[in-house]
Amino acid sequence: MARLLIISAWYYPFIHPRAHRWTSLAEYWAAGGHTVHVVCARQRGYPGCEKRNGVRVHRAGFDSLKEVVYYYAGLKSGRGRVGQGVVRPGLMLRLFAWLYKVVWKKICFPDDACIWYFPARRQVRALLRQHEFDAVISVSLPFTGHLIGLFAKRLFPGLTWLADIGDPFVQPAQEFSNTAFYTKFTRSLEALVLKSADAVVVTNPAMRSAYRRAFEIIGDKIGIVPPLIHPPWPTNTPDPGTSKRNLIHLGYFGALYKPVRTPDALLALLEKTLAVRPALGKRLIVHFFGEIFPEFYGKLRRLEGVQLHGLRSRAEVRLAMAQMDILLHIGNTTRYQLPSKAVEYFASGKPVVHLAYVEPDAFIQFWGGDSGLLCLSVHENGVPEAQFQQWLHFLETGHKAGNARGQQLESCEIEAVAASYFNRLAI
Repeated sequence: MARLLIISAWYYPFIHPRAHRWTSLAEYWAAGGHTVHVVCARQRGYPGCEKRNGVRVHRAGFDSLKEVVYYYAGLKSGRGRVGQGVVRPGLMLRLFAWLYKVVWKKICFPDDACIWYFPARRQVRALLRQHEFDAVISVSLPFTGHLIGLFAKRLFPGLTWLADIGDPFVQPAQEFSNTAFYTKFTRSLEALVLKSADAVVVTNPAMRSAYRRAFEIIGDKIGIVPPLIHPPWPTNTPDPGTSKRNLIHLGYFGALYKPVRTPDALLALLEKTLAVRPALGKRLIVHFFGEIFPEFYGKLRRLEGVQLHGLRSRAEVRLAMAQMDILLHIGNTTRYQLPSKAVEYFASGKPVVHLAYVEPDAFIQFWGGDSGLLCLSVHENGVPEAQFQQWLHFLETGHKAGNARGQQLESCEIEAVAASYFNRLAI
């Protein structure tokens, strides 16, 4: 049986793609008899150390300056909190968000989890001296987690280290991601992590290609482990109900991040739709599930028929997704980032409308040739007229569920994903 140490700022109870992925994997391995320890960030109401579903969870430090404020102020409506309604941000919140963006985000290094580095590193060092681990796994984002993994590797050079990259740190073509500024130092820092790790994992072929081009030193050490679908999508999902038959419910699930993923093109599409087909104004209801940052609140509230649900539990999200007529997906402005919700959308069997900003597009490549996907190409926040007409037809008569997708999802189920990691670790 393996003894594993996982370093991930995001873990249960946070609602975040990294938290869900690594909470599920850690508990799966623990249920299989493996010894699993996790070092993650603190959250109010949860102990510094606990054994949860077989996993030893060690919470130390905070993964961002915002979490410090939320923790000591006792705020329950902060980042990563479930069940809070979406309201217009007040003056203090807008001021804090502005200061955070124009001051803190400009000076923090390597990312806003830098304040987590030393508390988490102390915890990792103590665990490495107390236990004989077979491998350590560091998770990003945030990139700070990999710096702690690098520390562990230097402390115990014989320890197998896997760096799991959900999102890139320094991106090719000088595109900014999780770093406040682009310098030779940040690039060399990521190169050092990639060179020092025994194995590197990304979620899709486009990201692997981008890393191979940007960091030739990687060679063949970088592997692909796809997004995780867990628990499996139920075979019998709730029917929307007869009361909804005259309505068209469209749902977007996930966060919006400027400039990588913004709602502007989608809102422009909806506004044009209502102008061309006024009758649809009484039928279309557009749902947004996920955290709404202050810079997007006003834009989303301007359009009639939009409902903001905020951050919800995975069970609530699954139920809501099953009740949608059409799922909406906003593509990234990068070619190699694959949102984790892509697998949830695919597994749902629902028809999906995807707004593509780039070509090739990682979401389209993941989806394949399934008939349930309508792709709309975005140019200057608009779509070509021919595609707009396709969209209207899709709304009014053409939205149908896709093909059976069970076999295509096997590589995304937890058994396959967990085995892929173990293969990369060679344990």
